[in-house]
Amino acid sequence: MDSKGPVSAVMRAVPKYAAALMVAALLAAAFFLPEWLTALHDRQLLDNPAVETSEEDHEGFAEAIGLTVAEKLLLMRSGTLTVMDLGREMEAQISSFRNAESELVVLWKNGEDSGEAELQGYSEELSQVWETRLAAVQQEIRNLQAMGGLPALWSENDEVACGNMSEVLYMDPVTQMNFQVYRMTLLCGHYQMAVSVDAQSGRILSFHLRWGWMGRQPAWGLQGAANFGAAWRNYWGMDSVGGGWYSDHNRSILERLGSGDYDVHGQVSFTYDGQTILIPLDGWAYSDRTCALSWNF
Repeated sequence: MDSKGPVSAVMRAVPKYAAALMVAALLAAAFFLPEWLTALHDRQLLDNPAVETSEEDHEGFAEAIGLTVAEKLLLMRSGTLTVMDLGREMEAQISSFRNAESELVVLWKNGEDSGEAELQGYSEELSQVWETRLAAVQQEIRNLQAMGGLPALWSENDEVACGNMSEVLYMDPVTQMNFQVYRMTLLCGHYQMAVSVDAQSGRILSFHLRWGWMGRQPAWGLQGAANFGAAWRNYWGMDSVGGGWYSDHNRSILERLGSGDYDVHGQVSFTYDGQTILIPLDGWAYSDRTCALSWNF
């Protein structure tokens, strides 16, 4: 197998699309649903062997989990992936279980103590998951700032809020390669920063930074954004970044967003395993009120 990662091997193994979707849905259900709900689903699987998956399906999903960050970005930029909203999948699973088991319907409607406790436990567990993710994302931001991949935004002691949380599953309908991404918006002072994060590695895959024009501007430091390309090359594990990435055009997007009402678009070229990955870099100014910087969004 190629030392770069499992892409070429997975390309040769093409399990059925429907089976892979079922594996992804079951994996998400096992992680997020309460224990009593998962146990109910297990009983349904035993009663209905038609939804069982083969060993080949499990192996394909395991290989997909081993994709490198660079390979995931290559897939994302290919434009061939479908996106499954895992939050909606969970709602659909719950609805299905309610209709399938009258005892679950009665428990849910009557609000019995055991059911209320399970729901409360699920809520608390989910809250803890997102608190942990918020702390991890803030550390990733600090790492990127130290490398020159992000400007200074807020200090380590500033209180950062989190909103607009969601999870999605990216899947290639042909190769069945798939990976999970979670999204959140960080809010602190004048800044709002939406990020997409690879759930496996914790690496930030994209960001959309927005700030008020009258507030404090993002500070790149004495070197400006000169290390931006190299920082993201190393952070994502790419082989190289295009030599002309720090052109006047891209530099203006990163460092010189000003007053007015306009948008400007550029891109940075990376290579990985002999393939080129073009990452969009965009900037906006909104009527002298706000500015925005977008990377791979």
